[in-house]
Amino acid sequence: MTIEFRVLGPLEVIDDDRVVVLSAAKPRALLAILLIGDQPISTDRLIADLWGARPPATALKTLQTYVSQLRKVLGEQAIVTRPAGYQVRLERDSLDVHRFERLLIEAREAEPAVAGDRLRKALALWRGPALVDFAFAPWAQNEMLRLEELRLGALQDRVEADLQIGRGAELIAELEALVAEYPLREGLRGQLMLALYRSGRQADALAAYRAARVALVEQLGIEPGPELRRLERAILDQDPQLDTRPLDPPVAATGRPSPRPAVRSTSFVGREKQLREIRELLGQADVRLLTLTGPAGTGKTRLAFEATNGNGRSHDTVLVELAPIVDPGLVAPTIASTLGLNETSRSLATEALVLHLRDRRALLVLDNFEQVLSAAPMLGCLLVDAPGTQILVTSRAPLDLPEERIYPVPPLQLADASQPLELARLRETEAIRLFVDRAREAREDFELSAENVEAVVELCRRLDGLPLALELAAARIKLLSPRSIVERLGGRLELLKAVAGAGLPARHRTLRAAVDWSYDLLTADEQSLFPSLGVFVGGFSLDGAAAVVGDVDLDVVDGVDSLLNNSLLRTEPLSEGEPRFGMLETMREYALERLAERGDGEAVRRRHAGFYLRLAEEAEPALLGPEQLRWARRLDSERGNLRAALSWAAESGEVEAGLRTAGALWRFWQMRAADVEGREHLDRLLAAGSGSPSVRALAQGRAASLAVYQGDFEAVRRYLEASLPVFRELGDHANLSGHLGVLAFAAIADGDDREARALAEEALAVAQQARDSMKEAYALSTLGWVLAEQGELDESQRVVEESIRRARELGNVRSVGSWTKALGGITFLQGNYPRARELFEQSLAILRSLDDAWGTQGSLTGLALVALEEHDTDSVRGLLDENFAILRKSRHHYRSANVLEIAARLAAAEDRDRRAACLFGAASVFRGPTRTRMTDCEPRPDPTPHIARLRATLGQRAFAETWAEGTAMTLDQALAYAQDEADIERA
Repeated sequence: MTIEFRVLGPLEVIDDDRVVVLSAAKPRALLAILLIGDQPISTDRLIADLWGARPPATALKTLQTYVSQLRKVLGEQAIVTRPAGYQVRLERDSLDVHRFERLLIEAREAEPAVAGDRLRKALALWRGPALVDFAFAPWAQNEMLRLEELRLGALQDRVEADLQIGRGAELIAELEALVAEYPLREGLRGQLMLALYRSGRQADALAAYRAARVALVEQLGIEPGPELRRLERAILDQDPQLDTRPLDPPVAATGRPSPRPAVRSTSFVGREKQLREIRELLGQADVRLLTLTGPAGTGKTRLAFEATNGNGRSHDTVLVELAPIVDPGLVAPTIASTLGLNETSRSLATEALVLHLRDRRALLVLDNFEQVLSAAPMLGCLLVDAPGTQILVTSRAPLDLPEERIYPVPPLQLADASQPLELARLRETEAIRLFVDRAREAREDFELSAENVEAVVELCRRLDGLPLALELAAARIKLLSPRSIVERLGGRLELLKAVAGAGLPARHRTLRAAVDWSYDLLTADEQSLFPSLGVFVGGFSLDGAAAVVGDVDLDVVDGVDSLLNNSLLRTEPLSEGEPRFGMLETMREYALERLAERGDGEAVRRRHAGFYLRLAEEAEPALLGPEQLRWARRLDSERGNLRAALSWAAESGEVEAGLRTAGALWRFWQMRAADVEGREHLDRLLAAGSGSPSVRALAQGRAASLAVYQGDFEAVRRYLEASLPVFRELGDHANLSGHLGVLAFAAIADGDDREARALAEEALAVAQQARDSMKEAYALSTLGWVLAEQGELDESQRVVEESIRRARELGNVRSVGSWTKALGGITFLQGNYPRARELFEQSLAILRSLDDAWGTQGSLTGLALVALEEHDTDSVRGLLDENFAILRKSRHHYRSANVLEIAARLAAAEDRDRRAACLFGAASVFRGPTRTRMTDCEPRPDPTPHIARLRATLGQRAFAETWAEGTAMTLDQALAYAQDEADIERA
């Protein structure tokens, strides 16, 4: 006789009506794990389940001993060894869970009386809570929840079947007890109301509704759902349909009813493009198998339902819900049962399906296939032997069949972050439309408004546009404002839970459950890889993934590919031709939780920081060479990870690694006009007071280089007073030369021409002593700047031309662009405006080709100065507009002062004198006390004569008032005033 296994209650094994005694706890747990897995389970997974995060060194050997013990008791063939691990050999119906699921399938298509009988038999298999022996074991939790949800669903279905055959009066006492046990299940409340009404107790039915409302409001703070409210209205109206059976569901190919998936009766929002594309694909004869893939909560089921519902298809559509099925062997019987076929045995179901579908045209919609992927070959047989059959599948992972066409389902459209918050446009954004629609179900007066639009946009973005997450968040509107929900999203997986009666399956009642569902389907290796990848911010490369995993026996390429297939990762835009991958933020939060549970998060973050230290140090010299654009763009794609690595270094005390990373990135930050951020990282790490002297000195020098571009020359001196002695002591001539040049800039700003010249000449001498060609080129450019500041323009021109020649020979394209810009400034000061324009245009082309925001802004400034001298006001205005766009992002006071002065001169040229005085006043604040002819190798004409003319024209009092208005402005206000045409006219 076949051995019978029971887990719907305490674990039992029955052999020939004899209870097999399994007294040892670990072997009992091992058997239970294998039974509910119902597929080969790896030894790694079994060890993790049995012993947790810290298994003993002998775990593998002990596991093999447990398997041997079980074979002695159950028979040598009861547990088989597969390439993927161990598996229990199960015959038909030898596991009570399989019998229970089979009876549920049979009940779906049966008439109410027969369905009720099948459901009673199914419920009779329960001897207590499922897996009750293992109630506190982590590996059992999800299956216990799944089975309990199936049991309650079967119980409600059995009550529904009895209601349909007129047993309402008999059900009242049972339903009252069930409602007392499960007070927040609106389905049971509705059945009790209907049973009371059909028993002639209308007042009691209405009282049952009031009791439901009180319970929901008091315990959850929500009103009853729309279905319960509609039932109350129908009872009040004594709707005749309440006395009849429910409307018949759609008819399948056999002429028998076909159940639809559990799709909520809510409005369908957005997805017009996806609906159109899916329907077009289903209309193509060569598309036989279409799989909708996507992460948990992305709306695959609802999209499949809408794409096949009421679209005028000429053949039958059969919808099959596979979520309750974990045994791949039950897929064919489930489809057969849905089609109304009597043959639902595992061995004959596929043959019966082929015979039934061979001469028919049908569309099978198979929902939630991810947990039964090993049943995919059966679908291949159907496609070959039933040529009129087409299959639409929803799954978080592809089926990997030759006939398969994959359609990735994206999250909902989000608001364009670069556009202003315009209500009319935002109301048409898919994610916002869905949120507002579902929020109105919870609170009828909810509207998108000027007061809440910013929070709603942020909420949709933080939830990645996932429909499930948005629906769960919208349900909280009864209790929380959009802003309050956003503020609580730090723990989004806990916050986003469905309210009672939401009509969602168990796996969708919380966002965590939806992601758990995907995670539990992974192999042990994949479950090891996924949490480690959570440390990446903004995506990662395969090299990065391999670095954070560390020295483990895991094929990262295969692991990433599998996580992509399972929709736990997504592809990101290529970075210089290299593939990149990333996670939705909801998935990343889940991964980090798993990493924390695993206990090695710090080791993973240390490997992450080490990888980005190596990347930054490799990029630093490359940003000077012919591949600098490629490297700059690579760093662009890694900004989030670089910031995360630097933050971790500061917080964990790994200061030296942080200083090395931050110091290596200084040129990248300067190129991207992000030197404010760069200095913040360096200052934070330097303040920690640790790190070797050489590393600290270099970091201080890099901070000084960034401070120069901000016009903070006091900080430049402070940094270099600490670092230059270290470079001298170490004999580090390359860094000594470069930072002497930086100090020369500070001397120029202080008006100390003699010191500036001495420092520039020393920098050149040290570079020549070190025989460092690149440092010589830099020292020459610095000396050229100093000479221009001192009025020696011809010599300055010769020296800068030599620095450009050397930079070109060395392949330093960026310096060629920057120093060509400086040469344009010198030519401008010489009064040769046509030649200056040519040089500024050359530098602009080079620096734009490098995506160098900082250099581009300087070249635009030079061109604007030339246009001013040539009285081309239209060109000035256009060049200023481009300049303002960069300055608003970089927020550089020093450079903003240059541009505000140009805007002031433009206003004066157009006889807007009050406006000009106001802008000169603002510029004086942001420039500070510095007075130079050249700022960052760009010309800066002396504004004094223009200011004197304005004072004379306006009069001392009016000038002083207007000047004061400018000095009171913030930088944002000054930039907006300089660009706002309406304000120009008023001025």
